[in-house]
Amino acid sequence: MCDSLYCALSRPAEPERRAAFFGKNSDRRPEEPQTLCLVHPVPASESAGVGDKQIPWKNGGFCFILSKPSWMAGGEMGVNEKGVAIGNEAVFSRFKPAKNGVLGMDILRAALGLAATAKEAVDFICAFVERFEQGGNGSFRGSLYYDNSFLISDPREAYILETAGHRWAWRLANSRDAISNAYCIDLDYKRLDVQTRKEISPVNERAACSDEADPGRKGEKESFKAHVENRFYLRFTKGEQRRALSLAKLGAFAGASAAGAQAAKPAAAASFLDILRSHGSYDPFHPWTRHMESLCVHAGGFPASATTASMAVEYSGGDAAIIWFTASPYPCVSLYKPILLVKGEFILLWSDYDYVEGSEAALAYWKRCRYWAMNKRGFERSADPAFAAGLAQAQESLEAIARKALSDLTTAGDLSSLPVLAQEAGAVIAGWEQDCGI
Repeated sequence: MCDSLYCALSRPAEPERRAAFFGKNSDRRPEEPQTLCLVHPVPASESAGVGDKQIPWKNGGFCFILSKPSWMAGGEMGVNEKGVAIGNEAVFSRFKPAKNGVLGMDILRAALGLAATAKEAVDFICAFVERFEQGGNGSFRGSLYYDNSFLISDPREAYILETAGHRWAWRLANSRDAISNAYCIDLDYKRLDVQTRKEISPVNERAACSDEADPGRKGEKESFKAHVENRFYLRFTKGEQRRALSLAKLGAFAGASAAGAQAAKPAAAASFLDILRSHGSYDPFHPWTRHMESLCVHAGGFPASATTASMAVEYSGGDAAIIWFTASPYPCVSLYKPILLVKGEFILLWSDYDYVEGSEAALAYWKRCRYWAMNKRGFERSADPAFAAGLAQAQESLEAIARKALSDLTTAGDLSSLPVLAQEAGAVIAGWEQDCGI
């Protein structure tokens, strides 16, 4: 189970530098490792890889950052060199997923490699699910088959796309929006696949409708969510409760950011990351109750799920961003580390991590962090004010370093400070982990 969030902010003092945040918590089997890797571009061609399949779509040859479970090719979330960020969620429809269908994580990986904009990613995924079956076993242990929803953003806009078998619907994301393990597109769809349009948004054949808001409809619109969703699974996923928590947290974050903007202060990434760390009504000292109502999910009762990785993208204008990632489970007790994206180039500020896909060192880091969280009761420290203060201080230090590096690169075009700033970032991370005993 997972949660993806989006928040677009305005900066009155700098209208040319649009700020926005994308974030996702990946919730999977508690013991399932997930690492982050830098996937280098493959030559652009007339076909793209989706899992073990080659499909007739032009591969854009884009480089991308991917957070992926260790056993699969696909990823839970990622961002490419054009700033296209995607997170996917498991959703459950009345259409039975194909046992040998394509995993949503594989579709996500292919989209990152070929889409130069969020809309291009939306168009690719819509066309793909119309033509190919989605499904496949997405579980590390046992079996789990599902459809997929996606939150897709770029530096200019964001979309929510939901699928159900070969069906799909999408709409533009609101300035504060979120998806979870429940369908959320109701009557507000912008576009539908042809078959679903006939069933719930019928139009006269002669009407030239460019979207579902155009005139020419010969019947009342119906809800996409109600048309496709199997509500049985909602009692386990708690997707509607978690989405409501995300939206409430995003509202508070946007309000605080607007107040800061009056003083020409940029939104603090740390405040957005704290949303991904939040628990809502869940209490880490009572792990067997309400664990699925938390954004930072802890291992507890049924279903067996925990937040195994978290990532955020902080957009700063059209060609710059900071990617924040944990490379570890339980974001409530994790430090988010920075990667810069400047004019299509990823700049790795934390050099003590191995970003190679399939890295044993990255896998060992994840396992060490999980051992600390589970065997040393590290996940309970989020309720300790002293620990929380230390985590906040370290995160603010990393944010200051990342912002200084981004400013040097985008404003002055100066690369000379990067080695020193990278060394400082490594020292903050190593010092914090040493203090925690990780």
